[in-house]
Amino acid sequence: MSAQCTAEGLAADKAFGCACLHNSKTTATINYRFRWGDREWKSVSLGQGKSETMCWAYKDAPKSPELTFQLDTDMSSGKDWKTFSVPRGQSSDVNCSSVPAMAHYHVGYVKDSNKKKLMIYNGKE
Repeated sequence: MSAQCTAEGLAADKAFGCACLHNSKTTATINYRFRWGDREWKSVSLGQGKSETMCWAYKDAPKSPELTFQLDTDMSSGKDWKTFSVPRGQSSDVNCSSVPAMAHYHVGYVKDSNKKKLMIYNGKE
């Protein structure tokens, strides 16, 4: 597992605000993007069976800018970016194993879409 984390305020004794995304319920590489506050979008391709963290390193207090998360829900050659709410949890580091269960999300197929549309599920759905 690798981390997609801002470089700001990284220190071993600081906590992080993180969400973990899993691609264990699809048979394809998925594309998503996220940003913290008004910063630049970070685009990610996540292979089947892989997981990634989206983390913000706290500077002084456990506060972070808003996390905006978008998933390309169209499994054809087109793009259809949908915004999903992805609340994060406090973590001791930027590994999915340290992220609280409430901040784990799974990409899966929309029911009855013939594996053509994706969505985000919280928990182990």
